[in-house]
Order: sequence, then C-alpha cells, then structure tokens
Amino acid sequence: MPYLDSYSGNWTSKEARHLLKRTSFGITNVLVSEASTLGLEATINKLFEINDLPEPPLKSIFDGTGNDEINDPGANYGETWVNAPAYPTISVGENRAKIYRSRNRSLYAWSFLQMQNAGISIREKLTLFWHNHFVSENTNPHREYYYMNVLRNNALGNFKELVKQVTVDTNMLLYLSGSKNTDAAPNENYARELLELFTIGKGEAVGNGDYTNYTEDDVVQIAKILTGWRVNGLKNENALNSFFSNWKHTKGDKTLSHRFNNAIISENGENEYKDLIDKIFEQEECSRFIIRKLYRWFVNSDITSEIETNIIEPLAEIIRNNNYDISPALKVLLSSEHFFESTFCMIKSPIDFMLSVTNSLLVSAPTTSIKEEYDFAFVLYLATTDLNQSIFHHPDVAGWKAYYQEPLFYKIWVNSYLLPKRLDYARIIVTGGDLIIDEKKYNVPPLVPVLYIASQIPNAQDPNVLIAELSNQLFNYPIIQSQIDALKDILIPGLPDFEWTVEYSNFLNNPADEALKISVDNKLRSLIAVMVQMSEFQIM
Repeated sequence: MPYLDSYSGNWTSKEARHLLKRTSFGITNVLVSEASTLGLEATINKLFEINDLPEPPLKSIFDGTGNDEINDPGANYGETWVNAPAYPTISVGENRAKIYRSRNRSLYAWSFLQMQNAGISIREKLTLFWHNHFVSENTNPHREYYYMNVLRNNALGNFKELVKQVTVDTNMLLYLSGSKNTDAAPNENYARELLELFTIGKGEAVGNGDYTNYTEDDVVQIAKILTGWRVNGLKNENALNSFFSNWKHTKGDKTLSHRFNNAIISENGENEYKDLIDKIFEQEECSRFIIRKLYRWFVNSDITSEIETNIIEPLAEIIRNNNYDISPALKVLLSSEHFFESTFCMIKSPIDFMLSVTNSLLVSAPTTSIKEEYDFAFVLYLATTDLNQSIFHHPDVAGWKAYYQEPLFYKIWVNSYLLPKRLDYARIIVTGGDLIIDEKKYNVPPLVPVLYIASQIPNAQDPNVLIAELSNQLFNYPIIQSQIDALKDILIPGLPDFEWTVEYSNFLNNPADEALKISVDNKLRSLIAVMVQMSEFQIM
C-alpha cells in the first residue's frame, strides 16, 4: 500500500471536493471548479497560503436602551469594540455585563463569518483545531479575541512556538490557574495539562506516579518552573498583557525525571518556561502526539497499528525534521494516496454540518446591514452550540469528545438526542421556519436560492439529471437508482417524469409567472430539504 506516496489518480471534481470538505467548512461549486482547474499541488499550495489576519469584529447591535439595543462606550454601531478598554467605564443606568454579552455575541458571530467565508484556505479549519487542542475559556471578550488571534496567527506555523505563546497568554493563565502559580503556593493545573493534553500525552501507567512519557514529579517540577507569571486586572490599561514577577518565581535549578533524561532546567527568570518547552520538545513523542490529533481531525479516527507505522511515524519524523513546523507534514498527508482513499469515514461535526448546508447551497450572510449579517452568523453559533459543539465553550479542558473518546469518536455527534435536532436545523435552513433553541424562537427565512441552483444544472428539466447532479454536489458520489426514484417521489409525488419536465420547462419559458415560480420553488425546496437530511450528507 502506497500510504504517503503522492496521489497519482485522476484529479476531478470528486477529489477536489473531498480535499476542500476536509480542509474548510462547506464548499461551493465555484470553489470546487477552481480547485479542479488548479490541480492538486496548486490547490494544496493555495490552502496553505499565509494571509493577513481578518479585520476585527464589529458592534452589531444598535445604540440605544431597548431590549435589543446597547450603549457601549467603547464602540458605536458598525465600529469595532476590540480597541476599547477591556473594562469599560460605564455611566449610571448602563450595564457592564450587558456590554460584555454584546461583545461576546459579536465575537461568536464574527468567528462563524470567518469560517463561512474562508474560501480555499486551511487556516480557519486549523484555527478551530488549535482552539480544541489548547482549550481555554474566559468571560471577557477581549481576552478571548486576542487568544484566538494567537491561534489564528500561528495556525499554519510552529507547534513549539505556539505552545510558548499559549503558556503565557492571559486567557490560558487565568483558565488553568497559571496566574495563581507562585513560589509560596504552587499550582499544578497548567503543568499537568501542558504535558498530558498539550504536548506529549500521558501514555500508559508503568508504576506509581510514573507514566510512559512523564512522571508526577515532573508535574511538580514544571509547576515550579512556571511560577511567577501574572495577569493584570481588567481595570488596568495593560489588562490584556501578562507579566513576569521574579518575586513570585521559584528560584534555583529544577530537575526533571528519567522520562526527560534527568534534565536540569537552570534558573532563567522570565525565559525559564521557554527552556522547559524546548526540553519537552526534545522528546520524539511530541511529534507523534500532535500528528495523531491532526490525523483524527483531517482523516480518520481509527489509528491502527498499520497506520501508526506507515502514516504517523513518517509524518512525525517530518515534523521533527522541520523543528515542529506542521505545514510540511500536513501537505504530505493531504496530498497522499492514503488521504484520497479515506473517504466517507468521518461524520461531520455540527460546525462542518451547518456550514455544509449554507455554503453548499449558496446561503450567505445578508449584506444589507451589519446587524443582519451578524444575526445570521449568531444563529449558526446557537445551532451548533445546541448540537454540542460550542466555540469558546468546550465541555472540559480535553476538548470535544468526538476527537478523543474511544470507541465512538465522531459518532458522538449523532446520538438519538442530537440527530433529530441536526436534521431539523438543516431542513429549516432550506425551507425556512423557526429554530427553537433553549426555548427561544429564531425565525429563519427560506434562504437557499433553489431556483438559481437548478438553473446552473444543464438539462434540469430531466428529474433524473437534476437529482443526480444535486447528489454529486451535496454527497460527492453518485446515489443508486432506488434513491433517485425515492427523491423523485418527493419532487413529483406519484407522477411520471414528464410532469416535472413540462412544469420546469414552462417556468423557464415564463419566469414572470408567479404561480409557476412558487410551484417550482416549493418542489425544489422540498427535494433539497430531504437531501440534506439524508445519511449521505452527514458524512464526508
């Protein structure tokens, strides 16, 4: 089996669609056509292009005092609040918590807009990967925004450097108690997760307090190495920056265990944490640890002994040879024969699923106003949160269970409680209706331009052609005739094929006929609403 040999088969829209689905969030036929024309190598290069960071999120709620309005002293409607004080000065009658909720809502919606509009770029998919890898939460939107900027800015870059930046980021220092870790009161929270979840993994227990990759005494020593890092309160003008207090730092050399060859981390003040991380990354297991997680994110949850030997190990070596830059190894993986054989084995995450509905069916955020644009994206955030994938709010520090909990992995997304919701949300995006989330109603108009979608299909007058082409766009592989027949019965219940041919042809010849337009629109909408609920649309 060629495994990591470069893919040598035909490069068609099918292969382009597979690559883009795995590396971005929902795709359009325009993107597939572009990738098909570019070819595999050029598409991979485009996916990994380094682009400028996006413009910051905007205040999307109108100024005022009503229930749906907010007076934010840091920003007017349509302006960014990011540069405003993290702890806003408020007047009598203003509500700081309400201001934070407004900014958080803006941040969450803006994050979905970045994923929705990413185009041919892997950055947003990797940003979400790192967000799930380095789990960190905070109630302050400024800290959350700047933390995500760290992840986004380093998404395609160096794993070791990213660990260093995350370690002293205010969001992480607060979340895992690093800011409370002092000489007088050592706190082991971050030290433990740095090893177990962020860099090397625990491995099997081989003795009392001794694991394959580190020991409990390493956690104690690393906590001492990390002492002294502090975070200013939100009232401070430097609230978003961490700082090092030598007074709070444990002095002297620290000795790691036999798992790290009894390495000594010498006293080095504010740079000591960097020395520690460099020492951790001398262990080859760090490269295996991160490539396993990337493999589960992009390819398959099932890592057999064969995959470990023929995929994980050589990719880990590429990562080490590039001093922990991840892009070279990812490019090899995503260009490989193995990747293009690993199809239809991944259940879409809620974010992948909802954005597959919108992007595949040309549903874009309204551009008539910032409020409508952000409201649209915020509903997507609420829907995916209701489906158990909430950005900025993981279930715990280990991240979403679908990427680590054996043996279910991705199946966690489609249990008996979540699947009916998932299918209903997809249907409502197509047909319009009310999304009920946490007992609150959000009206969604029928946003899918079904008439335009059909107009782009040659010979759509033939219901067999129409359904086959729609299935290719949505499912990425042909469906069998019995499925086509069942879908025809949705389009033209109990009627022969020519009934659709006549009606659709009449509509094309008389597009101003409102009754014909409504009839054709309703039939197409009913058809597509069923297709996005099919099992074929749940996987990629």
